[in-house]
Amino acid sequence: MEASDAEIILKWENDQANWEVSNTNEPFKLEDIIGFVSQVQDITLNKQIRLIICLNATKEPIGCIDLFEYEESKQMAGVGILIAEKNLRRNGYGAESLNVLAKYCSNELSIVHLFCNIAKDNSASIRLFEKCGFLYQKEDLLDGNTVNYYVKNA
Repeated sequence: MEASDAEIILKWENDQANWEVSNTNEPFKLEDIIGFVSQVQDITLNKQIRLIICLNATKEPIGCIDLFEYEESKQMAGVGILIAEKNLRRNGYGAESLNVLAKYCSNELSIVHLFCNIAKDNSASIRLFEKCGFLYQKEDLLDGNTVNYYVKNA
């Protein structure tokens, strides 16, 4: 992320249609997003990192992909993805981004194990993660919601 991404991230974060998958309960302020974007982007310091997904041809930002709950000793991190521009969903950008991220994790970050939590009724995300090699492990509770827990070796 760069400072110039703050406005688009604010738009995506405050789109209430995305709140269910992001566990957001109230709108963010621009100052909050600027503070987040201004942080040093270092997964070992923050235990998380957000990357912006851009179209190769135009460099237009269309979404973001996150690594979170990074545990260096276990070589593990969680993954979250959002193709925020709804008209660009179901075009393969999510799968391409997840596959590139898995290679980056393995080659650059020494992350071997990736996991994700997907709401049971989020069939689009379930298809995406399964298509990218994530395997269902168990049903779990997360913040009072039932989710499917998936894992993948990067």
